[in-house]
Amino acid sequence: MKNYENFVFSRLPEKYQEYIIQESVYAGYRENVEKFVFWLLSAYAIILLSTLTAMIIIGPPPWIAAMLVFFLLATAVSAPYLVFSSSADSRKKEIDGVLPDFLMLVASNIKSGLTIDRAILFSARPEFGSLSTEFKKVAFEIYGGASLESAFIKLTKRIKSGVLERTISLVVEGIKSGGAVAKLLEEIAIDIRNTETLQKEIRASVMMYVMFIFMAAVLGAPALFAISTFLIQGTTAMWGGMDMSTGPEVQSAGMISISAPSIDSTIFGYFALAVIIVTTTFSGILISLIQTGTARQGLKYAPIFTSVALIVYFAAKEILFRVFGNMLGL
Repeated sequence: MKNYENFVFSRLPEKYQEYIIQESVYAGYRENVEKFVFWLLSAYAIILLSTLTAMIIIGPPPWIAAMLVFFLLATAVSAPYLVFSSSADSRKKEIDGVLPDFLMLVASNIKSGLTIDRAILFSARPEFGSLSTEFKKVAFEIYGGASLESAFIKLTKRIKSGVLERTISLVVEGIKSGGAVAKLLEEIAIDIRNTETLQKEIRASVMMYVMFIFMAAVLGAPALFAISTFLIQGTTAMWGGMDMSTGPEVQSAGMISISAPSIDSTIFGYFALAVIIVTTTFSGILISLIQTGTARQGLKYAPIFTSVALIVYFAAKEILFRVFGNMLGL
């Protein structure tokens, strides 16, 4: 099995392998990366085969089948990087949240007379989670003879956090210049808290736009597509019950002629599903950009948005057909 895992991972582009490994480090993943990638791609292969089997049985239009296969292949190839990247962003958010408290505790320990390495070690409490584990590594590296600067630089390579990187840079420069490290740490902690408060205010101010996107893409669009599907099938059924060859009500008058609609309700149903999936995926990315400034966080929203939108679409269509279907003979 180990050979298969290495074989599959080695088939990926070399630069892409480096990105995956780096993101796994940022995510704090300490297991075998090749094994994770192998089983993730295997799961996608099963999904792809199941989808192909279902399409052979159902027989959708070729453009729908091609689009779905392309989507699954693109998702499978990018899935390892996206999973690790999303996990790394979650870890970053967790670390940034507890960093000010950790810095304040380190500053208090330094004021009490401890050296910076011992202050870091005694401040690395379990309630700080991943940040505690990483700073313990820093303290042990310093005890092992590594310089403070090199230990801190290694820390920034294990955590993808701009806030932490700027903090480490300021601390290293403060130590080099012989400044009051405890005072510096306190000021950095206060600055981080002020920045977090400002970010929360910004997120609150754009919440209206987020709600509008959610209502339009996840609730409004599926409901409108359900109504359109019902009207198309109802209109088609009404025209199907008419005699188009006789009757004064169906005649050609000059250049104007009346004929049955040519819209295929089945094709429109596939089109509606495709549009709903694409719309909800991009709405999740857009909401992520508005709230966090990164598109990767949209990966957490897109599956949820798509699932809710499909439920709304099928539920609304079922209600319409049950309530009004008998009127149109559906």
